[in-house]
Amino acid sequence: MKLAALLLLPGVITVQSAAGQTATARSESFLLRTSEWHSTLRPTAGPNNVGNCMIVFPDGRLHLELRRQEFFDGKATLVSFEGKLSTQELTSLRSILDGEAVRSLQTVPSPRVPMAADDWESFRAEIQRATKMQNVGTFSWHGAGPKNSEDDERAWQEAGLALQPLIDWSHRVKSFRPPELRRIRNSNSVCGQ
Repeated sequence: MKLAALLLLPGVITVQSAAGQTATARSESFLLRTSEWHSTLRPTAGPNNVGNCMIVFPDGRLHLELRRQEFFDGKATLVSFEGKLSTQELTSLRSILDGEAVRSLQTVPSPRVPMAADDWESFRAEIQRATKMQNVGTFSWHGAGPKNSEDDERAWQEAGLALQPLIDWSHRVKSFRPPELRRIRNSNSVCGQ
Protein backbone atom coordinates (compact mmCIF):
# COMPACT_ATOMS: atom_id res chain seq x y z
CA MET A 1 0.00 0.00 0.00
CA LYS A 2 2.80 2.43 0.91
CA LEU A 3 4.63 1.62 -2.34
CA ALA A 4 1.51 2.44 -4.39
CA ALA A 5 1.14 5.74 -2.56
CA LEU A 6 4.80 6.59 -3.17
CA LEU A 7 4.37 5.88 -6.88
CA LEU A 8 1.51 8.41 -7.00
CA LEU A 9 3.57 11.09 -5.26
CA PRO A 10 5.38 12.27 -8.41
CA GLY A 11 2.00 12.79 -10.09
CA VAL A 12 0.74 14.89 -7.20
CA ILE A 13 3.92 16.99 -7.24
CA THR A 14 3.69 17.36 -11.02
CA VAL A 15 0.11 18.60 -10.78
CA GLN A 16 1.13 20.98 -8.01
CA SER A 17 4.03 22.31 -10.07
CA ALA A 18 1.87 22.66 -13.15
CA ALA A 19 -0.70 24.57 -11.14
CA GLY A 20 1.92 27.16 -10.37
CA GLN A 21 3.23 27.45 -13.93
CA THR A 22 0.23 27.75 -16.21
CA ALA A 23 -1.26 31.04 -17.30
CA THR A 24 -4.64 32.16 -16.11
CA ALA A 25 -7.44 31.75 -18.65
CA ARG A 26 -8.76 35.21 -17.86
CA SER A 27 -7.58 38.00 -20.12
CA GLU A 28 -6.43 40.09 -17.18
CA SER A 29 -3.36 39.49 -15.11
CA PHE A 30 -3.49 38.56 -11.45
CA LEU A 31 -1.66 40.06 -8.51
CA LEU A 32 -0.98 36.74 -6.78
CA ARG A 33 -1.59 33.03 -7.28
CA THR A 34 -0.78 30.61 -4.47
CA SER A 35 -0.93 26.84 -4.26
CA GLU A 36 -0.44 24.91 -1.07
CA TRP A 37 -0.30 21.13 -0.75
CA HIS A 38 0.01 18.67 2.09
CA SER A 39 0.21 14.92 1.62
CA THR A 40 0.73 12.19 4.19
CA LEU A 41 1.19 8.43 4.08
CA ARG A 42 0.50 8.16 7.80
CA PRO A 43 -2.89 6.87 8.95
CA THR A 44 -5.24 9.80 9.45
CA ALA A 45 -8.91 10.32 10.21
CA GLY A 46 -9.11 13.09 7.62
CA PRO A 47 -7.91 13.56 4.08
CA ASN A 48 -4.44 12.33 3.13
CA ASN A 49 -4.04 14.97 0.42
CA VAL A 50 -5.05 18.60 0.82
CA GLY A 51 -4.54 21.20 -1.88
CA ASN A 52 -5.58 24.84 -1.90
CA CYS A 53 -5.18 27.33 -4.69
CA MET A 54 -5.99 31.04 -4.62
CA ILE A 55 -5.86 33.80 -7.21
CA VAL A 56 -6.07 37.44 -6.16
CA PHE A 57 -6.62 40.12 -8.81
CA PRO A 58 -5.32 43.70 -8.43
CA ASP A 59 -8.79 45.01 -7.52
CA GLY A 60 -9.13 42.46 -4.68
CA ARG A 61 -11.30 39.90 -6.45
CA LEU A 62 -10.48 36.41 -5.24
CA HIS A 63 -10.86 32.89 -6.62
CA LEU A 64 -10.26 30.06 -4.13
CA GLU A 65 -10.24 26.30 -4.67
CA LEU A 66 -10.12 23.80 -1.81
CA ARG A 67 -9.27 20.18 -2.67
CA ARG A 68 -9.41 17.22 -0.31
CA GLN A 69 -8.67 13.60 -1.17
CA GLU A 70 -8.95 10.40 0.77
CA PHE A 71 -5.79 8.97 -0.75
CA PHE A 72 -6.37 5.33 0.06
CA ASP A 73 -9.99 5.05 -1.09
CA GLY A 74 -9.74 7.56 -3.92
CA LYS A 75 -12.54 9.90 -2.81
CA ALA A 76 -11.81 13.52 -3.63
CA THR A 77 -13.70 16.80 -3.33
CA LEU A 78 -13.19 20.20 -4.89
CA VAL A 79 -15.02 23.26 -3.64
CA SER A 80 -14.59 26.64 -5.34
CA PHE A 81 -15.34 30.14 -4.08
CA GLU A 82 -15.21 33.66 -5.46
CA GLY A 83 -15.44 36.96 -3.67
CA LYS A 84 -13.65 40.19 -2.96
CA LEU A 85 -11.10 41.04 -0.29
CA SER A 86 -11.73 43.93 2.05
CA THR A 87 -9.57 47.01 1.54
CA GLN A 88 -7.75 46.11 4.75
CA GLU A 89 -6.95 42.55 3.59
CA LEU A 90 -5.79 43.78 0.16
CA THR A 91 -3.57 46.43 1.80
CA SER A 92 -2.14 43.78 4.13
CA LEU A 93 -1.41 41.49 1.17
CA ARG A 94 0.30 44.23 -0.85
CA SER A 95 2.44 45.12 2.17
CA ILE A 96 3.64 41.51 2.45
CA LEU A 97 4.30 41.18 -1.29
CA ASP A 98 6.19 44.49 -1.42
CA GLY A 99 8.35 43.66 1.61
CA GLU A 100 12.04 43.13 0.92
CA ALA A 101 12.00 39.59 2.36
CA VAL A 102 9.56 38.39 -0.32
CA ARG A 103 10.78 40.67 -3.13
CA SER A 104 14.35 39.38 -2.82
CA LEU A 105 13.45 35.67 -3.01
CA GLN A 106 14.80 33.70 -5.92
CA THR A 107 13.03 30.81 -7.66
CA VAL A 108 13.37 27.70 -5.51
CA PRO A 109 13.97 24.29 -7.14
CA SER A 110 11.35 21.57 -7.23
CA PRO A 111 11.91 18.44 -5.13
CA ARG A 112 13.48 15.51 -6.93
CA VAL A 113 11.20 12.50 -7.01
CA PRO A 114 10.62 9.75 -6.18
CA MET A 115 11.17 10.21 -2.49
CA ALA A 116 10.15 8.20 0.54
CA ALA A 117 8.83 10.97 2.80
CA ASP A 118 6.14 10.05 5.33
CA ASP A 119 4.51 13.40 4.63
CA TRP A 120 5.36 16.61 2.81
CA GLU A 121 4.12 20.17 2.41
CA SER A 122 4.69 22.78 -0.23
CA PHE A 123 3.69 26.38 -0.77
CA ARG A 124 4.16 28.14 -4.10
CA ALA A 125 3.39 31.73 -5.04
CA GLU A 126 3.40 33.55 -8.34
CA ILE A 127 3.60 37.29 -7.82
CA GLN A 128 3.07 39.71 -10.69
CA ARG A 129 5.87 42.26 -10.70
CA ALA A 130 6.23 45.29 -13.02
CA THR A 131 8.34 43.46 -15.60
CA LYS A 132 8.01 39.76 -14.85
CA MET A 133 6.35 37.04 -12.80
CA GLN A 134 8.17 36.15 -9.57
CA ASN A 135 7.88 32.42 -8.76
CA VAL A 136 8.75 31.49 -5.18
CA GLY A 137 8.02 28.65 -2.80
CA THR A 138 9.05 26.36 -0.01
CA PHE A 139 9.01 22.61 0.60
CA SER A 140 9.28 20.53 3.79
CA TRP A 141 8.90 16.86 4.74
CA HIS A 142 9.28 14.19 7.41
CA GLY A 143 11.12 10.96 6.69
CA ALA A 144 13.41 10.36 3.72
CA GLY A 145 13.12 13.50 1.64
CA PRO A 146 13.99 14.32 -1.94
CA LYS A 147 17.49 13.79 -3.30
CA ASN A 148 18.13 17.51 -3.73
CA SER A 149 21.35 19.18 -2.66
CA GLU A 150 21.94 20.75 0.74
CA ASP A 151 21.85 24.15 -1.01
CA ASP A 152 18.31 23.37 -2.22
CA GLU A 153 17.25 22.35 1.29
CA ARG A 154 18.73 25.54 2.74
CA ALA A 155 16.93 27.59 0.05
CA TRP A 156 13.59 25.94 0.99
CA GLN A 157 14.15 26.74 4.66
CA GLU A 158 15.09 30.36 4.00
CA ALA A 159 12.16 30.81 1.62
CA GLY A 160 9.85 29.29 4.23
CA LEU A 161 10.88 31.93 6.76
CA ALA A 162 10.47 34.78 4.27
CA LEU A 163 7.10 33.46 3.01
CA GLN A 164 5.61 32.75 6.45
CA PRO A 165 3.70 36.07 6.59
CA LEU A 166 2.18 35.31 3.16
CA ILE A 167 1.33 31.76 4.21
CA ASP A 168 -0.30 33.08 7.40
CA TRP A 169 -2.23 35.69 5.37
CA SER A 170 -3.58 33.03 2.98
CA HIS A 171 -4.61 30.80 5.89
CA ARG A 172 -6.39 33.73 7.53
CA VAL A 173 -8.32 34.52 4.35
CA LYS A 174 -9.33 30.87 3.93
CA SER A 175 -10.31 30.53 7.59
CA PHE A 176 -12.30 33.71 8.06
CA ARG A 177 -13.69 33.95 4.53
CA PRO A 178 -14.25 37.44 3.16
CA PRO A 179 -17.89 38.51 3.61
CA GLU A 180 -18.73 38.34 -0.08
CA LEU A 181 -17.10 34.92 -0.61
CA ARG A 182 -19.64 32.70 -2.34
CA ARG A 183 -19.47 29.10 -3.42
CA ILE A 184 -19.46 28.64 -7.19
CA ARG A 185 -19.84 25.69 -9.53
CA ASN A 186 -16.56 23.82 -9.99
CA SER A 187 -15.07 24.11 -13.44
CA ASN A 188 -12.67 21.15 -13.18
CA SER A 189 -9.84 23.57 -13.68
CA VAL A 190 -6.66 24.45 -11.89
CA CYS A 191 -7.41 27.57 -9.91
CA GLY A 192 -9.74 29.32 -12.31
CA GLN A 193 -7.99 28.41 -15.53
